[in-house]
Amino acid sequence: MSSLWEIKNTAQDIAEAITAAIGIEVEIIDDQLMIVAGTGRYTEKIGQREEEGNIDSGYIYSHILKTGEEYVVEDARHDEFYHACENELAEVCCPITSGNRIIGLIGLVAFTEAQRVLLLESQRELMIFLRRMAYLLSSKVSETKMSNELKSIIETIHHGIIAVDRQGFITLCNETAEKLIGLGRTRLLGLRLISIWPDSPVMEVISTGVGYKDREEMYRGHSHAASAMHFFTTVTPILSHQLPPDSQVVGAVISFRDAADVRKLVYEITEKEEHSSLQEIIGRSEQIQEVKVYAEKVSQSNSTILITGESGTGKGLLAKAIHFTSPRKHKPLITVNCGAIPDTLLESELFGYEAGAFTGASKSGKVGKFELAQEGTIFLDEIGDMPLHLQVKLLHVLQHREIERVGGTRVIPVDVRVIAATSRNLEKMMQEGEFREDLYFRLSVIPIRIPSLFERKEDIPLLLHHALEKYRRLIGKEIRGFEQETMELLLNYHWPGNIRELENAVEYAVNMETESAITPGSIPERILKLHRQKLTNATLKTQLNVFEKQIIERYLREMGSSVESKIRIARRLGISESTLYRRIRELGIHEKPPAPFVKNDK
Repeated sequence: MSSLWEIKNTAQDIAEAITAAIGIEVEIIDDQLMIVAGTGRYTEKIGQREEEGNIDSGYIYSHILKTGEEYVVEDARHDEFYHACENELAEVCCPITSGNRIIGLIGLVAFTEAQRVLLLESQRELMIFLRRMAYLLSSKVSETKMSNELKSIIETIHHGIIAVDRQGFITLCNETAEKLIGLGRTRLLGLRLISIWPDSPVMEVISTGVGYKDREEMYRGHSHAASAMHFFTTVTPILSHQLPPDSQVVGAVISFRDAADVRKLVYEITEKEEHSSLQEIIGRSEQIQEVKVYAEKVSQSNSTILITGESGTGKGLLAKAIHFTSPRKHKPLITVNCGAIPDTLLESELFGYEAGAFTGASKSGKVGKFELAQEGTIFLDEIGDMPLHLQVKLLHVLQHREIERVGGTRVIPVDVRVIAATSRNLEKMMQEGEFREDLYFRLSVIPIRIPSLFERKEDIPLLLHHALEKYRRLIGKEIRGFEQETMELLLNYHWPGNIRELENAVEYAVNMETESAITPGSIPERILKLHRQKLTNATLKTQLNVFEKQIIERYLREMGSSVESKIRIARRLGISESTLYRRIRELGIHEKPPAPFVKNDK
């Protein structure tokens, strides 16, 4: 479809106006030689093609469309380039251009002698007139093209877009606006905005000329659209084309987004973490296997969970794994560390605040973590550090599934699963009046206790190796395991900081180590110091046994455990073979002592 054909109604109006003004028939042709508009005998030919549609015909119209030259035919019957087939006598032709492109032409055609005389005597004035008509058509084409492009752009925008005039009547909307409001375009266009959004500030923007950006707005209970709408709205006034100070506000453009989409976007940008699963919780011990089985069962419900355990045991990892195993896994997981946020800020962090709620508050208010977690999970870490006055508000949320922002009066329903965690003794805190008993029972609907690392010592080698793999790749070192002496030191350490301390110790060791396996000299001093203290406090016999066992094991690793090897070891140590065998048995040394704790990457 040609650009002139898209404005054929306008072209026809212009053709009829020209004929009415000068009494000569008009033909308007597009760049494919199709008659777009015409008067007189050309009216019935609209949609047909001149010069058989052959742009290379060599006749007048094809020549004008190729060259862009104006042309006057004084004697159509004898003009070799004029294809006179309807007794035309004369014609004045003017190209229609858009930018550098020829998009068609206008022709004034004389069929009577009087019309021919008029054309020839006034050809200069008529050509000027045609140029103006051609410019008018070209402008309309550009305007239509721009309008179509603008409509396409508006329709591709994921925000709702509405334009209103000076009286607040809707003049334009896009498909997203229809979906968000819940009304079709045919019903929206022509409605006053306040009939859809009662008390909307848009009329104030039109009155003052001052717009606003990303203001939270809620509309309920009107007669036309959905019963409740929650948007973040930006309003920009539309000014007339006059230069300031004479320009006036002639309307406004409203861009709005659904609050749920905004919350999702904020989560995607600021909060989203990689997915996790219960399989990522490392451990083969009976204790940790029970925790994983239990967590998988309770993950399918919406009941509140309270995770307890010492600091560093992985409470956050378990909460994350429960969320991503649950039916809410495709919705947000929002984490709040109640112990890391000052009491004065924690309330607004959890529940948000309205505009102007306190000095320094954002003019547009703030969405709280509970709203960001809508339809998902909120993880309240270190819940034992929450002040008593906020415990009351949290209890209300758990009971009624609704929040109220700081400085606000409206109630916002929330659909959020709560997982709380603490390393503190909440039962003792209840007895001392530091934690509400009713909140405790609301939180511990499903209690899960994570055992300390010292309670599941058989998992320590797995965790050490996992941490080694992680940090050797991160730091870029080819360290493939732990020396046996190092492994024994780490296995016998009590790990007060649990998995967090273990990972920190391995990261330190990888940074310090220069050999292909972690040696005792590369582990943190606090672990070595504690080991030395244990040895110092032990009896002389115990200390001698420890060192003797380490010496014999080292020789067995280096020289082998065959009979010949043991003969050589006994000679090296200056003892008899029978004494060596007896000490191996008494010290609990394996005939083939384990190799350094090394994982084969292949």
